[in-house]
Amino acid sequence: MKKYFFLAMALCAGFAFTSCDDDDDDNNGVLTATVSFEGDYWNKLIDDKQMYGSLLYGDGSYRWEDETTKLASKLTNAWGDGMFWGGGIAISNYVDADFKAHTGSNYQLTVPVSNGSNNFAVAYCEAHLTFADGKAHVIQSMDVIPTNYVLGSISYGDGYASALTEKGDYLTVVATADNEKTLEFDLARDGNIQTTWKHVDFSSLGAVKSITFTMKGSDNSEDIVKSPAYFAFDNVVVEL
Repeated sequence: MKKYFFLAMALCAGFAFTSCDDDDDDNNGVLTATVSFEGDYWNKLIDDKQMYGSLLYGDGSYRWEDETTKLASKLTNAWGDGMFWGGGIAISNYVDADFKAHTGSNYQLTVPVSNGSNNFAVAYCEAHLTFADGKAHVIQSMDVIPTNYVLGSISYGDGYASALTEKGDYLTVVATADNEKTLEFDLARDGNIQTTWKHVDFSSLGAVKSITFTMKGSDNSEDIVKSPAYFAFDNVVVEL
């Protein structure tokens, strides 16, 4: 956890926090906490290599849970072996600006630019966010960016997927909540490719117990997106 936001500064005294902000308008008078994936607990969830590391390609037990918000995730297990190639959300701290040279699955947990924090999460779709307390919470927002694997592919093509540099090309993340509401945001659209962190408002989903992330794109075969289905996210603001 990195930040807590409260209705008024006077409320801060009764809680442990890193920083406090009394900007009521930004938080609509609601108590929130920001999951920033920082600290020893999160550091231990970062694999020592991005492909075939012992955590993400081990016994399938990889999972995480934020203590304050109860935001949680585990590997999707789409292939039945509990490994990251079947989807899921991993914690990472890999940053490399040269996504033209450093692309492919060996850089699947890398982003091209830091957002000022040490750690972030990488979703490989299909991926799931849940709340471990079984309660519905509002996720107000999060910051997102494509990974280097995605950027190398959609910028230059990769022998399997085509570059998405023309009008009509797109790569879009679809967030589907358990309440059946959906939210979409683009990683690429009409030749414009996102290479920096972007703030995305999730509040339209309302209170959710879970969110499933999938991808859709213009380069597909039989409704299967050929572009790498990864994106990174950070600073998840959750209503408590």
